[in-house]
Amino acid sequence: MKKWKKIPIVMSAIILAAYLLAGCGNGKSEPSTDISTVSIKKDGTIEHMIIDWFDEEHKEWYDIDELTAKGQEKIDSISGGTENIVIESAEEKDGKIIVKMTYKTGEDYTQCNNRELFYGTVAEASAMGFSVRNIYSEDGTAMNDTKQIWENHVVIIQTKKGEELDVNVYDKILYTSDNVVRAGNNDVIINAGESDMISCIVFK
Repeated sequence: MKKWKKIPIVMSAIILAAYLLAGCGNGKSEPSTDISTVSIKKDGTIEHMIIDWFDEEHKEWYDIDELTAKGQEKIDSISGGTENIVIESAEEKDGKIIVKMTYKTGEDYTQCNNRELFYGTVAEASAMGFSVRNIYSEDGTAMNDTKQIWENHVVIIQTKKGEELDVNVYDKILYTSDNVVRAGNNDVIINAGESDMISCIVFK
């Protein structure tokens, strides 16, 4: 008989996958395999790879297939069974748990993870009340007139205190807020902050 009382301990490894619902070359770079990654696709879908460490002693306390199924049940209850939020896979590898998820829209990501994510054009962001300011090119030049980049795309994403995140987009990054580190033409790292942060990435 499984000792399910231990599951909440390892469930932190599927942190954003399900039960955090309580709150729940060509010059391109590949997403990091060491930290969690959010990848923005051209069709607007969001791919989320969640990576967390877990202790060897916890392996005996859970079955990853059962956890995945329970997680999907919880997600379905949030999304109304629309398949807007899907756990694509969950696996244990090299002392880590790796969960791959797909969200149909940024709104679905926000609903699931209790973290803001907007993806669209700069014009659309402005129309929805998002502020696209204090952004800089790779050489440090400030972009002060956002109407010049009105038709470019932007990702506005929130991270929580102490959270590190790799954000990967499908085209060349033009401007970013000053709280990210560029990791390639289409990739940035948001380092863990001492408080919640909003980061901005403008790309073609």
